[in-house]
Amino acid sequence: MVRNVITVGLNPAIDCVVRCRGFLPGEVNSGRLVARIAAGKAANVTRALVLLGEDVRACGFLGEGDWSFFKEQLHKLGPGAVACHFALLAQATRQNITVLHGDGETHIRLAGFEVKETEIAAMEKDLKQTVQPGDGVLFSGSLPVGLSARQFGDLLDVALGLGGLVAVDTAGEALAMALRKPLWIAKPNVAELAQAWGVGKLETVADITAAAQKQACPVENLIVSRGQQGALLIRHGECFAASVHLAEPVVRTVACGDHLLAGFVHGLAQGKTPVQALGAGVALATARAVSEDLEIFDSGKYSRLLEQVVVARV
Repeated sequence: MVRNVITVGLNPAIDCVVRCRGFLPGEVNSGRLVARIAAGKAANVTRALVLLGEDVRACGFLGEGDWSFFKEQLHKLGPGAVACHFALLAQATRQNITVLHGDGETHIRLAGFEVKETEIAAMEKDLKQTVQPGDGVLFSGSLPVGLSARQFGDLLDVALGLGGLVAVDTAGEALAMALRKPLWIAKPNVAELAQAWGVGKLETVADITAAAQKQACPVENLIVSRGQQGALLIRHGECFAASVHLAEPVVRTVACGDHLLAGFVHGLAQGKTPVQALGAGVALATARAVSEDLEIFDSGKYSRLLEQVVVARV
């Protein structure tokens, strides 16, 4: 069982979502702001967990001018509660732009602030003062400028050394490093996993399981998201696949992977087996994909999808 849930967002964002009819690259386009969302992968995971009823301690770096905005957005959720303990930086939090046009979306992602050695040291100190044995510590998102993969690994080692159940959802060099550690959970997508392991394309389930065996991956629960094909769970040499038939169109895929992780963690926190939790994660990710609201999933659709998801050993 998970004792407490702690989310760590090292490179948060504010997502500005704009709707633009007849979007033309290279031209002047008129648009309408439809949402401004406290985001980044960790914030997305936090939001989903709180909506599922989990209490969450939200940590990580944040621009000091954006503290009240993040706090207001996260604290208004329920039925779970959020305790915000961000390390505030003088720099502004990055603002990403999503343009909704026709049936598609265009995303502009910025690099974000640059953290200093003293700020990284403060983050390490905060983890040492916070993490207790059995706490789920979820590191989600890209690394900010100034934080190397090695330094990220040091933060993971701190949480692991304190008995934390460490989950990681990141990409690139940071993911490659994390996959060499005895994590509780890692949640890459197929492309991110292939890049981290340097194995080219992973086109089939057999490719993924063979690569995991060859890499001698020490992660307890390796969850591989596969878009509309669902997700895989590789655990103790066994592989399970979860998927659900979609009877309605996908609205947007942003944050679906974050909901997959949140659903899995919530399932384990509620006493489900990892295989059952995989099904819950896929159901939640799918609910996010077919929900009209830009911030939250449709709880009714989630309940129905929970009954429809299929999980099998492969």
